Amino acid sequence: IAGAVLQALVERGYDGMTIEYVARLAGVGRATLYRRWSTKTAMVVDALGRSRFAALEDPNSGDPRADFESLLGILQATAEREHDIIRALAIETARHPEIGIALRRDLIPQRKDVLIGVLQRAATAGLLRATSDLELQARLGPALIWEQFATSAKEPDPDLPRRITDLVFANPRGPARRRE
Repeated sequence: IAGAVLQALVERGYDGMTIEYVARLAGVGRATLYRRWSTKTAMVVDALGRSRFAALEDPNSGDPRADFESLLGILQATAEREHDIIRALAIETARHPEIGIALRRDLIPQRKDVLIGVLQRAATAGLLRATSDLELQARLGPALIWEQFATSAKEPDPDLPRRITDLVFANPRGPARRRE
């Protein structure tokens, strides 16, 4: 069902994504959809979380920098794979603010909390350029990745997760720098 919801969103947009159309794509009755979701917005957000935009897992490898970059890589791979959905969401959240509100309430917090947890470990270890406003830093990577796929016609930058990580963390990867 989740795949049918997202397919309908991409093909027809939020306004054209009728319960009847989603039910037909999913091969279920309309009553199945009405029983499971009270609103179309709830159906879209749940479909995103259940299928292609799964919750993030904190790798907690002992290297917060590598963990942060890895998580951004996962987000970028998801956005690259699901760029049609990203573009549809960019359009539909502008047209229907309730979608953005639901995403910020029901989908984004878990993912942001994982990134904040990694940044908290990095701050404790003295690895960040700035230790204030970890929430803003956690939002930075996903926002730049979202922008790349929602608005750009260029090929995605495979090095973007590392470049974002370099902005957030104090010492870029590479040869150690000597202070004289």
